Amino acid sequence: MEDGSPVQGSPFTKLYVGVFVVLLGFTVLLTFLSIPAGLYAVFSGHLSKTYDYTALLTPYFWIGPAVTSVPFQLSVGAWFLILTAIYVTFFTIALKQKQGPLQATSAAFKEGMGAIMSSPFVVVMVSIGFLTFTASIADDLISSAGVPIGGLSGDPLALITGFTAAPLVEELGFRVLIIGVVALILSMRRPLKEVLGSLWRPSMAVEGLALGSGASIIIWVATGFSAATFGICHVACGGTSWDTGKVLEAGYAGVVLGYLYVRYGFHVAVLAHWGVNFLGSAFAFFGQAAYGIPWDSNTGEFIGQYLVDLDLLLLLGLASFVPSSILG
Repeated sequence: MEDGSPVQGSPFTKLYVGVFVVLLGFTVLLTFLSIPAGLYAVFSGHLSKTYDYTALLTPYFWIGPAVTSVPFQLSVGAWFLILTAIYVTFFTIALKQKQGPLQATSAAFKEGMGAIMSSPFVVVMVSIGFLTFTASIADDLISSAGVPIGGLSGDPLALITGFTAAPLVEELGFRVLIIGVVALILSMRRPLKEVLGSLWRPSMAVEGLALGSGASIIIWVATGFSAATFGICHVACGGTSWDTGKVLEAGYAGVVLGYLYVRYGFHVAVLAHWGVNFLGSAFAFFGQAAYGIPWDSNTGEFIGQYLVDLDLLLLLGLASFVPSSILG
């Protein structure tokens, strides 16, 4: 083919799909194991020296750049369980939508890599690898330019709880309440089901319209505004140890997450965000809770965290980045 992409159904394509599927399966296994690893880290009582899962906290949500606390408290453990149940439910929804991962994989061997993306579940897993890999490159470029990014520090139990909550509360605040509300307003003349559906998947508001239509442009402008706000708020919204460079890295992540939200739906954006946050760190916290290896150790990681880093930063991450056209 003139564009250099492999011929559909060719031996090269089948080999690439086979390798990709193995890496995908390995990532799914790590994802599955990260949930009990996170549960152990939170409920073992070994992660924090100052408090445990029975301590009370006040859940919060973002309304754009503004933090809004709910008028009640929950224990750390209860909040963690509620969040975990929501993410498991979202994974179940992704598995049941359109083609399942097995059907999409079978089609990919016959039709090429593009077919594997017909499964929202596969989209989630690929997006986790793609976003982790490309964000790490962005971090390296920003740091090499002499722009400080900063980092996270603090009580490990508070950090894992924050990592677990952020995907849901940030996608609600920066995607649904910015992009989704715009899409809802644009779809007001459509049937009620489509109006409400545009909050879940904003592309529903422009289905049937030309690609360059005014409504389509407005939604993508809102997506850009959401990404910019998301990036800036990581540094400027208070209570953060991130530095200037985080604006660019988080802003880039906001573009990717916004795209996933608009095209595939709220659950896909949330799960991709969850994968970067929770899957990317759950085994590190497990290693500290179970074996006393500091979660942010620079001298040697817990083996589970090493495998996650290897997978998301090199194996699936690289494999998800190379055929970038499959994300279209």
